[in-house]
Amino acid sequence: MHNESLFLTILETNIINFLIMISILVWIFKKFNLGALIDNLAYDIKNNVITSAEAVQNALNEYKKTRKESREIPLKKQEIIENANLQAKKMDEKNLEEIKEKEKKLEEDSSKMKESYSEKIILKTAKNINDAVYELSKRSIINMLNYDIQNKITKDCLDELDKMNEVKF
Repeated sequence: MHNESLFLTILETNIINFLIMISILVWIFKKFNLGALIDNLAYDIKNNVITSAEAVQNALNEYKKTRKESREIPLKKQEIIENANLQAKKMDEKNLEEIKEKEKKLEEDSSKMKESYSEKIILKTAKNINDAVYELSKRSIINMLNYDIQNKITKDCLDELDKMNEVKF
């Protein structure tokens, strides 16, 4: 029995200690307003859980959207390539038309320049020929005049000689 009373004593002291400890904890709990602190921590944890759940849902939605878009990438890529090829063909045709127009204009300008140079050369050649004909005509006339003058002088001299000869005889 002595053991039982020892156990009862220990049990009673443990219960008393436990009640004292609970009383001290309640006093500390009230003194430091731990209830509000625990409520705030619980509220923060609850908000974090809700926010995390929303973030997870947003991430899942974003993942689904990205996954859907990634499946569409080859189609978009093909569409971009086709558009680029179409624009390149249009630009090529436009450039080809511009080149043909410039080539035609250059040919026209070249023809005009050839005609202009031909006219200038013809005019210059005609002028050179006219100058040469003028010079030749001038020399011929001078030579003819010189010849006629010489003949006349000679004739006049001979006539004068004849007159002189007649006077002496």
